[in-house]
Amino acid sequence: MTTDAAAFPIDLFDQGFLAGDRTEPYRQLRDTGAVLPLTLGPGEPARVLSNHADVRAVLRLPRGRVQPLGSVAPPWLTGPALERLRANLVQVDDPDHARLRNVVGPMFIPRRVEQFRELAVESVARAIANVQAKDGVVDAVQDLGVDIPRGVICRFLGIPEDDWHRLTEQVHTFLLIFSPAPLTEEQQGLLNGATQFFFDYFDAFLDSRPRAEHSPFAQLLLDAESAGDLSHVEVLSLMHTILDAGYETTRTSISNLVELLVQQPEVLEELRAVPDLVPAAVEELLRFRTPLHVRERYLVEEFEASDGTVLPAGTRAIVMIAAANRDPAEFADPDRFDLHRGNASGHLAFGGGMHHCLGAPIARIQVQETLRGILANFDSVEQREPGQRFPDLIFPALTTLPVTLHPRPAS
Repeated sequence: MTTDAAAFPIDLFDQGFLAGDRTEPYRQLRDTGAVLPLTLGPGEPARVLSNHADVRAVLRLPRGRVQPLGSVAPPWLTGPALERLRANLVQVDDPDHARLRNVVGPMFIPRRVEQFRELAVESVARAIANVQAKDGVVDAVQDLGVDIPRGVICRFLGIPEDDWHRLTEQVHTFLLIFSPAPLTEEQQGLLNGATQFFFDYFDAFLDSRPRAEHSPFAQLLLDAESAGDLSHVEVLSLMHTILDAGYETTRTSISNLVELLVQQPEVLEELRAVPDLVPAAVEELLRFRTPLHVRERYLVEEFEASDGTVLPAGTRAIVMIAAANRDPAEFADPDRFDLHRGNASGHLAFGGGMHHCLGAPIARIQVQETLRGILANFDSVEQREPGQRFPDLIFPALTTLPVTLHPRPAS
């Protein structure tokens, strides 16, 4: 990736930026201009937008695309990854996107989603019991972030919990499929290997038992395949999409939550005094520590940015979601975590428009119940060593966070 140094203030592929605190770099982006040029390899010009108004508007465009006009995938994608992307709900455009979303949408209506709260409570209780068995000395990423989503996602898909760790070990590699820049030959090989692993796993799993013994979601997909509404590859892809999207956002947000409580212990005290603020705290967390930082859209029509710049149809727009969620024009004192922020739910952590994350309500439930579980069982959280982040432009997730959770005194 190359940039116009005169117009673009930061190196998006600098390791310090990718694995570090991005508060200042994102401020530089917003301050430099509403629309900035970026080149992602030969002949791939793009425009970067980082303020809240423009990012929100682009995400909500009714005719915005995630692939260029006339294309269904990046030209450099090959093999199983290409097949997977063409059947991936979050990386396809209409009419396929609408068709896929119409099939799975009924599983995410509020009544059905809320049924997962009890399961989330159970998953949190199990994880906390494990933390207590280790005297609170744990890696918050592995023992909370990775472990808590297991119960909900495995139940949703119907897969054995014993398979959880070998499945989630492949997630970071698979996320290469979202790269905004062409992959190296080595990266393409790793991505295709991970993609084939997931294809093989879900193919064997669905074939391992009668339809009636599968989860309601798996049955829904199998029925749609029988009716001709989904291909078999689309069934496998949607099973994997639930695992991948449901795990990544939730794991990252739970890990970010623990890190925040380490850095700002007063948040625990205020929430303990006013536990009704837990939902507001989760919305502010999603704004303040956005789990997914960057998305792309291709403009079908002209778009006028907030500074009057007109982007023509066909423009590749790189929208910096995490930067937008710290925009002072939308959020007062945006670099402060504020439990009483009245518009925190205006964050863009789950995207927007037709590609708004279907699983957002389930992720919210799991993070809310994790916070409630910490409040009920622990007095404070102490960090033993610095946490480490995965150096990724889009998914800069914590990979380690050694902490000690101190139990609440007996009443």
